[in-house]
Amino acid sequence: MSPFFFYLFAAILIFASLSVVLARNPLYNVLSLVVAIFALSCLFVILEAFFVGMILLLVYAGAVLVFFLFVVMCLNLNSLTLTTAAQSRFRWLGALAGLMFTSSFFLAFKSFIKAQTMDASSIRGTIEAIGKILFTDYLLPFELTSLLLMIAIFGIVSLAQGALSTGKDTDNS
Repeated sequence: MSPFFFYLFAAILIFASLSVVLARNPLYNVLSLVVAIFALSCLFVILEAFFVGMILLLVYAGAVLVFFLFVVMCLNLNSLTLTTAAQSRFRWLGALAGLMFTSSFFLAFKSFIKAQTMDASSIRGTIEAIGKILFTDYLLPFELTSLLLMIAIFGIVSLAQGALSTGKDTDNS
């Protein structure tokens, strides 16, 4: 595969990710996140990790981001204004998140350097190898993620029932 496509999708991913962080409109944030996930999926396909690329595209861009878009469009976030104290807190949280991103970037770079010295056969994985690692080494994060998704589903159902009950009350008045 030509390095041109790698650099093309890497540049798209970087600009879309910056747009996710820097855009003021929440709708643009979500749409930029769709573009970033598509570019990341393309990078996985270029690296011959077809399963991971397609799952990323199907699960995140196909399902999770549609829910994000639905929530953003239902919430009228344009009328949200923050006080100066809240803005200051968000700036400190942003600085902390930037520090965490920088440290994770250096850890990822270190593992990239380590992966350069490994055999090619140990880097590439099959679905069986992914499943074995997922259900042995990463079982706790996998189960915590499923618990988090279940809590999110209960929250969405609860919000939807609350919206339906308030809608019925206004119709009866």
